[in-house]
Amino acid sequence: MYPTSDDPAFGAFVAAQLRSLTSAGVDVTVDFVNGRRSVLEYPRAMARVARRARRERFDLVHAHYGLTGSATLFHRLPLVVTFYGDDLLGTPRASGELTMKSRFNRRLGFMAARRADAIICMSDEMRNALPRAADRARAHVIPCGIDINVFSPGERHAARERLGLGPDERLVLFPNTPTEIRKRLDLAQGAVAELGPVGLVARLWIVTGVEHDRMPDYYRAADCLLLTSDWEGSPTVVKEALCCDLPVVSVDAGDVRRWIELAPGSQLVERDPHAIARGLRDVLCGPRRIDGSTVRAEIGADRIATRIIDVYRLAIARHSRPKAR
Repeated sequence: MYPTSDDPAFGAFVAAQLRSLTSAGVDVTVDFVNGRRSVLEYPRAMARVARRARRERFDLVHAHYGLTGSATLFHRLPLVVTFYGDDLLGTPRASGELTMKSRFNRRLGFMAARRADAIICMSDEMRNALPRAADRARAHVIPCGIDINVFSPGERHAARERLGLGPDERLVLFPNTPTEIRKRLDLAQGAVAELGPVGLVARLWIVTGVEHDRMPDYYRAADCLLLTSDWEGSPTVVKEALCCDLPVVSVDAGDVRRWIELAPGSQLVERDPHAIARGLRDVLCGPRRIDGSTVRAEIGADRIATRIIDVYRLAIARHSRPKAR
């Protein structure tokens, strides 16, 4: 998970976290294991990371995503693994059963967790999905931080002018890849379609592939953000929206409930088009702006970077202890 020229939004939160760590004084070197290019990237990474860990002066390895963690086990440095969602929770089919691929990837993630000196999870749900009590004890719940100097409140009309949008259209922002089944575009479309018959005209504004530093204007231009996913870890778009004072209508996925409760004016709804439509009506007929200051204070990238550095120190200390025979 790391931005590329073809997809600058993919893994942008990982790149942002590394920038915040660098700003906090950590010397970061990125070794990008681009599994989307080829599954062979993972076995290649095994030898490459082990070689770099042996030859270069690093204090630890931090692997992002469970599958990447399983490919970076073969070295003697302290290891931190961050899990992001389906690497612990799996990917369900329409029937609710996990796919064969995700079951295999979860097993690899569990193997990485067992080797790790410290573990970071996006939510309590993810930490509880670790099968071993010893691994859960080493797991820290730390969501991705948000650069609150970038993702901050702004004037809606000015943002719409920059994006070439009209001033009066009601826009329900859906900042997800529409072809990703678990994001449930069908639910979002069904809910927005129900608004018209009750006299509330709104457009489902699907936004994907936008460079990360351009996203604040999309949040500022919208009237609310809609999240309808079957499952999430800690969806960054929800936290970014709240930091921009944009209300959120969301199903109960991942840690969304926690952030919504910090910013009254948003709506947590059942995973049903009728319930989602009711939540949208409440928000769109309200002020369409909330006070996200508490969220900004909690999730600022500087604060999250400090917590991650504390995890690094714990991992290094644990790794240096004599191993029981």
